[in-house]
Amino acid sequence: MTARAVRSSNARGARIFVQIPAYRDTELARTLTALFARAARPDELRVVVLWQRAEHETLPASLRRRENLELIEVPYTESLGCNWARSVLQKRWCGEPYTLLLDSHHRFVTGWDERVVAMYEGLRARGVRRPLVTAYLPPYVPETEPIGRKRSPYRIYPLEWQEGMLVRLTSHPIPFWRALREPVPADFLSLHFLFTDGRFNEDVPFDPHTYFVGDEVSMSIRAYTSGFELYHPHRVLGWHSYDRSSRVTHWTDHDDWRELNERSLARLRRLFRGRMRGRYGAGTRRSVSRYEEYLQLELVQRAYA
Repeated sequence: MTARAVRSSNARGARIFVQIPAYRDTELARTLTALFARAARPDELRVVVLWQRAEHETLPASLRRRENLELIEVPYTESLGCNWARSVLQKRWCGEPYTLLLDSHHRFVTGWDERVVAMYEGLRARGVRRPLVTAYLPPYVPETEPIGRKRSPYRIYPLEWQEGMLVRLTSHPIPFWRALREPVPADFLSLHFLFTDGRFNEDVPFDPHTYFVGDEVSMSIRAYTSGFELYHPHRVLGWHSYDRSSRVTHWTDHDDWRELNERSLARLRRLFRGRMRGRYGAGTRRSVSRYEEYLQLELVQRAYA
């Protein structure tokens, strides 16, 4: 891998390690601008971006000058996918108490950082040992925003099985969310907004061999079995662009994506059956079968087990 790190971040005083994998995304600059502008304490963020870019793709000089932003630049032709990028980013954690995983196409509410920390610490105060606050954020559309931003927090549900294995998730607004006073228990985590203890980066390392399909289910399994308690925020913290028109996908650029995906799915099947251990396998705090009991569904349907 040929990578170039731009401006090594000053970690002094940083409380939240923000990690963003970005692949040929024209929304990256606006995401970073909004991330800092909407934070109550922008100087307490340490942001690292693994920027998989083409030569002509640029960022404004004002962003490049930020002391607490580090850009790891990789030619997009050398990228191995989003979870490979996330695995690289996790290794940049420098002991910050909190970590936030994002995608590169977001907007944020004012004071998003203080709000999510308050939710997290509120859960800890009432006895939740390892809370993880995560969400499919409501959508925005780059061409029309801020018009059209949805205002309801969302809950994640199972959506699609392939060859008997749960691989896709969806979300719907949380019922009666205005009456809620704290985050709600979640079944699955989102990889476009995940906030938790910084030790998550060591305790649940991303598998660089997981390509794309099924990655959120696999990380839900691994976080739960490592002792994390999953929660959805009861208030909107930001917005996510689900429209891919602003970015190029990895599988558009890479002809070998089918092979990468097939190998990835074979690994995930072992994990979902509780047969994958070690660094990228299930955790040791709880079993995969216990997670299935929690969900009240089978990760691999019996006919395919």
